[in-house]
Amino acid sequence: MPLFITLTQANICQRLEAARKHVVLAAPGLGMEVAHALVSARQRLGPNAVQVVLDISARVTRLGYGNHAAVELLLASGVALRQHEGLRIGALICDDAGWSFSTVPRLVEADPTADSDAFNAIALTSAQVMVLRSELPPVGASTQAPEYAVVGNDMVDKQALDKVKRALEIAPPQQFDLARQTQVYVALIQFVELSFEGFNIQSRRIQLPKSLPLVASQDKALKDRITTSLKVLDKMEKPKALQTVTQRLEDLREAFLIPVGQLGRVMLKSKRTEFETELAEIQKDLDACEEVLEGDLQLALDKVVESIIPDIARAVLADPPPRFRGLYPSTIVAAMDYVRDELVRAFPSATELVSGMKIHKFYKDVTYETLKNKDFGERVMSAIPRSVLDGSLLQEGVAVEAIN
Repeated sequence: MPLFITLTQANICQRLEAARKHVVLAAPGLGMEVAHALVSARQRLGPNAVQVVLDISARVTRLGYGNHAAVELLLASGVALRQHEGLRIGALICDDAGWSFSTVPRLVEADPTADSDAFNAIALTSAQVMVLRSELPPVGASTQAPEYAVVGNDMVDKQALDKVKRALEIAPPQQFDLARQTQVYVALIQFVELSFEGFNIQSRRIQLPKSLPLVASQDKALKDRITTSLKVLDKMEKPKALQTVTQRLEDLREAFLIPVGQLGRVMLKSKRTEFETELAEIQKDLDACEEVLEGDLQLALDKVVESIIPDIARAVLADPPPRFRGLYPSTIVAAMDYVRDELVRAFPSATELVSGMKIHKFYKDVTYETLKNKDFGERVMSAIPRSVLDGSLLQEGVAVEAIN
């Protein structure tokens, strides 16, 4: 008999069915198939011939070490059930034969198949079985485990199972095949949202404050001159340097970000450093462009203010606003000071106008929910070069998960 073997769930059930005297099983968790086999063994061998030790926790179920419903079945069927928190290795004793095996968290990988060389167990010698039994609760043990028992000293009660069941109802385990595929994709790509909030000064309208009397003025020519001056922002075109930045950002998006339909765009993780380097250069140029644009805007705004002060000052003297009458003398110089103060207070600053020029970037990994979109995998496979897919073993990983 070989030392290294592949011990699947079906193999464990076969050994349980072949047992003629007693059974001891210790593991993080178990599935329904093994649970039914243990219940059958108890019915066949007697109520004191089967002993089970598990880690009774919500984490075990979420990781995919076992099924909580299987634990409930054991307790309801009268199988002697003990618990050991954090248990992550498996041991199986059927009569005089025994095996030590590793259990698979199905959130990470699928169970091995019987025809594979993915060995997960070692057949124990008779001497090793005897030593192992000495550290496990013996079959037929009372509620109080012997002092020499290393594993499984605590009995499991329904209250503990109900607590775990409630926890799983609140935060249920994921669908393990999709969760495993998610990890394959996460290693290769991630979603990137990249946008530019740019030069949109024309949407800002400069309006005179209500504290200035021009609105009530009957001088149409005066109103037209002021209105024309206030449209200075409409005449400002997007600077060439800013056009260059916008185009470079679009080129960066087309080069690195792969569209995958309504879900957005993804980027190869191996290209993130290169992407960040180019984006940092674009951001640097945008900052420089913003500084120049801010200076040009402030000059334009100052020019508008100075150009309309004389006309509005004369309107102030002709129809003095309450604040002007109460604080200023009735002179043209005072009226110009009053108008200038009111305009400076009402006009937006150049800093405010350009502050909205920003590059927005947001990273997000492929999620469990993403893979529920059937088009996602097809778009990724069709958009990314085959050499990259083969090199990352993405196709192999997804194919393996699909089979299992």
